[in-house]
Order: sequence, then C-alpha cells, then structure tokens
Amino acid sequence: MAGRGNKKQSRKNDENKRWLLGVYGRRSFDDGENSESYTIKNQKALIESFIENLPNVEIEDYYIDDGYTGTNFERPGFKRMLQDVLNGKINGIIVKDLSRLGRNHKEVGKYIEEIFPIYDIRIISVNDNVDSYLDPESISSLIVPVKNLMNENYSRDLSKKVSSAYEIMAKGGQFVAGTPPYGYMLDPEDKHHLIPDHNEVDVVKKIFDMALSGSGRPTICQYLNDNGILCRKELQRRKKRKLTLEPFEIKSQYLWSTSTIGRMLHNEVYIGNLVQLKTTRATFGCKKIISKDEDECVRSENTHEGIIPKEDFYKVQTIIKQNDKKKTHNTPINYSIFRGILKCADCGRAMTKQEDFRGKRQLSNYFCMSYLQVSKSCSSHKIKTSDLETAVLEAIQVQVKLVIELEKSLSKLYFKNNQSSIENEYKNNVKISEIKISNLKEQKRKYYEEWKFDKLEKSEFIKLSEEIESKIAKLNEDIELYTSTYRENIKKIRKNDYWIGHYKRNRRIKNLSKEVLNELIEVIYVRKDGSLDIKFKYQDEYLGLINYLEEEEAKINEEMENRDLSQAFI
Repeated sequence: MAGRGNKKQSRKNDENKRWLLGVYGRRSFDDGENSESYTIKNQKALIESFIENLPNVEIEDYYIDDGYTGTNFERPGFKRMLQDVLNGKINGIIVKDLSRLGRNHKEVGKYIEEIFPIYDIRIISVNDNVDSYLDPESISSLIVPVKNLMNENYSRDLSKKVSSAYEIMAKGGQFVAGTPPYGYMLDPEDKHHLIPDHNEVDVVKKIFDMALSGSGRPTICQYLNDNGILCRKELQRRKKRKLTLEPFEIKSQYLWSTSTIGRMLHNEVYIGNLVQLKTTRATFGCKKIISKDEDECVRSENTHEGIIPKEDFYKVQTIIKQNDKKKTHNTPINYSIFRGILKCADCGRAMTKQEDFRGKRQLSNYFCMSYLQVSKSCSSHKIKTSDLETAVLEAIQVQVKLVIELEKSLSKLYFKNNQSSIENEYKNNVKISEIKISNLKEQKRKYYEEWKFDKLEKSEFIKLSEEIESKIAKLNEDIELYTSTYRENIKKIRKNDYWIGHYKRNRRIKNLSKEVLNELIEVIYVRKDGSLDIKFKYQDEYLGLINYLEEEEAKINEEMENRDLSQAFI
C-alpha cells in the first residue's frame, strides 16, 4: 500500500533509525488459550529473546490484555497502544503471532495494511516471520491474510462450541450467567447453582412487598436509596476498594434505579426458575446485542430455592400490567429532544420531562431524575420546557454567528488558510529545491570532468564534492520539512472545514430539533436556580482557531511596525 511504498523508498535513510517497540500480548480463556504457550509470561519471554538479535531496537512499553477475546478490539491494552502510536511514543509493534492482534481478519487487515503504515509503524510477528521493515513484502504476502482468516475461523468455531455448551448447561437447569442476580450467590460446591444470599434476601422481600402494596418503581427506588440500602454495584465497588460499607459515611457512586427494580420484579429467578440466554449477537464478532423472543430463551423451573412465594410474584405481575395500561391510556408520551443531553448540574443524572396537558392544563417541565425517581438527596432543578428551549436556541444562534465570524476572519489571513494556496506554495518550494539539487549535481559533474582532465586537483575536487553533497542533503531535508508541514496544514484545514460545516449548516436556525442538538451540543447542565451551562461540541477546535488567529494578527502587526520603523530611517 502507499504506507509500505514510502517506507521502502526511505529505507536507505532509516538504516540508523532507533526503533521504540510496543510489545503487545493477549490471552483469551474464551478462545481456549489456557495452555502454557499462550501465557502472557511466555509471550514476553519469546519476544524479549527474539529482539536480542535485532539492531537499533528497544522495548518502550508493554501492552497486555489478559483474559480478552480477539474477536473485537475493545481492549484496554490495545487502545492504550493505539494512543501511543498516535502520540508518537512508539514506532513499532511486536507480537508473538498475528492472532494476538485479533481474530477478526478484516479488522486485523485494516490495521496492518492501512492504519499502521500511515504512521510508519514497524510490524513484527515472531512466529509468522513478518517484519514490515526488514522484509516489507512479508506484511503483504498471501500467508498473512490467510492466517488472519484461519484465526477468525478458529475463533468462530470455538464460539459456536462454547455457545452450544452453554445452551446444554442452561437446558439442564444450570446457572450459566456470570454474576448472580441480587439476592443470590453462587453455591461454593457448585458454581452453576444458586443459593440465597442472606445479606440480601430481606431487601428482595421488601421490594416485592412494596410492589404488592401498590408502590411504583420510583417509590421503591427512593425508599432503598434514602434508607442507605446499597445496590449490588456499589457494594462491589466498596468491597473491591476496601471502603466502608456504612451507607452514609461516604457518597455512593451507584444508586438503585427504576430500571433495576423493574427487571427484578419481572425476574422468575425469585420463584426458583431460570430464564437464560435472553440475548445474542447480531452476527459473529459484531458488538450489537439483540434480545431474543421469549419462546427462544432457555427456561427451567424449580432449579433452586425461591425467595418470593409464587402467588405473590404473579400478583405483582398483574399489578404491573394494570399500571402499564393506566399509563398508556392516561399519560401523554413525554418525548424529549434533550434526551441524553440534559443533565442535573449537581448529581449528573439525566433531567426527565413531565407533561400534563389534560383539560386546560399546560404543564411541561424538566426535573432531576434523581429527585423524582431515585433519592431526595438531590433537589428538583426544575426548569420550564419553554424556557429551556428558548435559552438553548438563543445560545446556538449566538454560537453559530461566532463560528461564522471566526471563519471570515481566518479567510482574510494570508494564504495559510487557503488549501489551494498552501498546495501551490508547497509545490513551488519543492520545485525550487529540486531545481537547485539538479544544478548542484550538474556542477558536481563539471568538477568531475575538470578533475579527470587535470584541470582540478583531486583534493580540491573532493572538497567541492563534499560541499555540494552537504548542500543537497540540506535541500532534501527542506523538501521533507515542506512535505510534513504541508500535510499537517492540509489536515488542519480539512478538520476545520468538517466541524465548521456543522455550524454553517445551521446559520438560519429558527427551531430546535433532536438532530441539531446532537450535531452541536455535547451536554447541557441545569443548575439548582434553573440557569444553564451549555457545553458545545468542538470547543477545543474553536478555542484553538481563536488562539491561532490572535497569534497571526500579532505577527502581522509586528511586521507592519518593523516595516514602519525601517521606513523611518530611509
């Protein structure tokens, strides 16, 4: 590809290049990689032994993903390595074999053939005899994509086997999920069997008792949070970090939510039944998770001791259905264009919309979800929907004008902000340098002829030749500098055109929409007094251009002052 071609051409200049390698190691128990050869320790030892014979090479950092599957690239070690590639911390990656990078042949191919070459990253795979620097053809040989495809097929087949094993176990009444539901723990004698957790059983009973008495999910949720009953996630966090389990001694990061309560009230696990394998991936290696129909799930009855009597459980289901019908018939749908954007400034949770247009009522407000549904520890942060929409629309209109004015100011600057001018300047500079190089080479040829015909001393010829070679080397350095500067400037221009285009499209905005909010706004915080703190997207780029504009104007002013001073002495 283009990246490999550039690398091949500059190989001569890279003979003394210092290689800072990132060692990447990965092992996945899901992929059956539990043998000694797959251990992270073994991978490190193999790589460290291999690079002892490589010149100008040293290990800059280790990137490890122990226990992560190779079918996707959502791995912390891999992500950290990519960031270091972007930051220029490493200029090479070494792995035991290509399957360590991943078992998705399309994604692996994209990285080793498209992304890494852009950043001139050297790829070394010990067992695959791949070295994109010493042997550029090795990275594009037929065996590499074939091995990637074999790695993916291996993972695909293994995934099917694992899924089949889980299905057999689930049909046999064994618990196959990772974490047991609240109120239960894994049996110490059988990790696929549930037993009641006596520290949580009373809480489960309280939740169902409140539901039986007519309490809704928000009421149950507030009761649990306000009475210091820690949810499972908060308990796990505190135990992991060895923090106090006293509820109000420190602030809880995780609270009970209405969705959690809803799932518990519907879960047959509390009457001794297991309903498992409720979801699946859309396709192999795909991140998208889809829910199965009820009849596709694996259901087993009387697999463990229940906590809630069956008659109480089914009464709760009846109450929930009745409440859902009432909501459907009597409650208007509170569609919100601010969903996912509007948050409480104090607790950080979403603001929820409440409307009531029955009869002559015209009520529409946003409230802090924590206040309404989770806990009274936060205040309402109430704001009228009309006031919110007006304030946000005006803020967007002002921001759009500021961005457009900024672009106009930038366009008035010299050619630095014009892509075609930058390109012309780059080509002219390179052309002039190439002409100078050609002239120098011609001059050297003449000196050579003069030496051969005894018109020039050998020592003088060597001296003149060295001077010419030094000038040519300097001109080649200039060309490389022109090229790198040109590429950086073009990147900046394209990046600016991209984000400024979002604002220019909305120069005549008169009404808010979900699409406009998602395009321009990162988050909106509602303070206790109802005032807003709006965080627009591309703030860093906006401020960066302002700083650039100020610096350029300062340079121009300084040049004009110097010119005026010089003219004063003429």
